[in-house]
Amino acid sequence: MLHRLDGDGAWPLALVREVWLFGSFARGALEPHDVDVAVCFERDERIRQAVIASLFSRGGSPYAPLRRALAGTSRGLQFQFEDQEREQLRAEGVAMLPLWRRGDTLGQALADLHGIDEDPGAGRAERDDMLDAFVGLDRYIPRPVRGELVGWQQQGFIAVSQVALPDAPEDMALLADPDMKWAVGGRWKDDSPLRRAALAGLAYLDGLGAELDDVDLTGERLPTARRMAGQRTEARWWINWKWRGYLGIAPCVTGGEAWLEVVQPTRTRPLNALVIQPGPNAAAFRD
Repeated sequence: MLHRLDGDGAWPLALVREVWLFGSFARGALEPHDVDVAVCFERDERIRQAVIASLFSRGGSPYAPLRRALAGTSRGLQFQFEDQEREQLRAEGVAMLPLWRRGDTLGQALADLHGIDEDPGAGRAERDDMLDAFVGLDRYIPRPVRGELVGWQQQGFIAVSQVALPDAPEDMALLADPDMKWAVGGRWKDDSPLRRAALAGLAYLDGLGAELDDVDLTGERLPTARRMAGQRTEARWWINWKWRGYLGIAPCVTGGEAWLEVVQPTRTRPLNALVIQPGPNAAAFRD
């Protein structure tokens, strides 16, 4: 990564202004799970367009171009790109080790990197904002979201579990209806990870007994025959990703059935989701 930053400064690496290390690697762990890197960068028009395109067409990480430029094909680097999350880490007392700043020489950066003292006792830091359901997915759950979910579960308002979503069959019944087929196919291309996530989520909720009339699919209700006939119903089931509107999870779930958050939709890799359902004290939240 440091060698790439010291290169010709092509886009998007030219946007990077500062890089820090944190986590077990920065503390000197001999066998870290991965290397946590926080990145401060400028947001030009090109990166804004890349973010928009990622959010509304192909899915995946909105910072994929920057990640690829920094890490290549390596999966050993885990990046934190959001200023808000970086400040939250600092507020929680997480040490940030300055590694590189625009204008530093490669020699200076490598000296700082190799100057990290090895510590056989350094492991992964304990985290208060964790649930068993987050294991393996926590890197895709922003810290503010984790904090809210942990707090709601601790108060008994919600119950969070993790599930692996099987792919929905392409001949699933709902796609036989032209209006329903358009509601999915008209929003996403056939090879979109978001289409895959939507169909898998709908198939999963159908297995839980959900009525399609009552499903909110990423902010839009489905055009079921009942709703097309003007018989309005309130949403009781939700399918979502990228944590849009996450502050509405507790209000929705405690008055409904379940919120299915597909974590990191992907075209080919396994689909994982969090199922968030009413907890034992859901009525107390409504009161």
